Amino acid sequence: MAKRRGPGEGNLKLVWDPAGRDQRLATTTQEFRVGRYTLAGELLADRQAGEDVRDYRYLVLAQIAASNGVDTAWLTEEPDSPEAALLRLRTNVIRALKAHRAQHPRAYGLIDLTRNQCLEAAERFPDDPLPWIALLHLAPAAPDNVPGPPELLIDGPWQTMGQLWRRDPWNREAHHRLLAAVGPKSGGSVSSVSAVAHWIASQAPSGSALLVLQLVAFIEAFRQQVERNDLNKVLLTYRNWSTAYAEQETERCYTHWFLPTGGSGALLPDLHHLAHALWAGSQWRPAAQVFDAIGPYALTMPWSLHGNPEQALVMARERCLSEL
Repeated sequence: MAKRRGPGEGNLKLVWDPAGRDQRLATTTQEFRVGRYTLAGELLADRQAGEDVRDYRYLVLAQIAASNGVDTAWLTEEPDSPEAALLRLRTNVIRALKAHRAQHPRAYGLIDLTRNQCLEAAERFPDDPLPWIALLHLAPAAPDNVPGPPELLIDGPWQTMGQLWRRDPWNREAHHRLLAAVGPKSGGSVSSVSAVAHWIASQAPSGSALLVLQLVAFIEAFRQQVERNDLNKVLLTYRNWSTAYAEQETERCYTHWFLPTGGSGALLPDLHHLAHALWAGSQWRPAAQVFDAIGPYALTMPWSLHGNPEQALVMARERCLSEL
């Protein structure tokens, strides 16, 4: 008997769009790319989908604005719009980080200006977690580290996190930004990333997307190993995701975060991290379910760690879906 082909297996045409199944965001990004922002104002003002979705929508649109400057046009046209002001803030953070990475001579001034803008926005919108998320996003270029909780003893932007926790204790993006702020690219270490990810995930409520943080920590360890030596990436993949601990945490994320909803409402980066971890750990049938939830929507990370992201993603997807 011929094996049944998995959903979408075969000649699937990948869609490289961070909006994923969020059709409102997808339509808005199309408009935003050509300088139209009416839909953006409506989308960002709608908070019914939840804070994590709202944060992600702001981030995706800010990445576009950082390239085409539509944030400037929007704020000029609507100076009293909270959505335009917050979008401009998120866009300026991206610009400051880009200048920092390029070691631009004006980077320090831009970083300082953007940090002040974050604090001003926090005063203007005192109940909104977004200005504090923006400040956490800026942390790799503007560290404001203090000693962490007694059980961690890891320096990081804990005062900013304290402000965030008062407003949204389980905010998804903020905790991802915290990992970046204590990681190697910010002068920290992989062990710090792992410790903080474990600390957060161990306290997160069942069903929380923060369970994905453990998988992000595995990615960071893999990235460092690849950068440090020329060992076979396939061997490194097997080592990283086939340990008892990695299998346990991947299974926990799959069982307690993905399965209850089948990925409905999950953000695309989180789904890709889980699909990647399941595939890399040879848990192909569960991975196939996650790939089915992802559909055709592709992202570069984490697949680019294995070379060409499209080839790696297609290979992983077809291997897993062949099990159905």
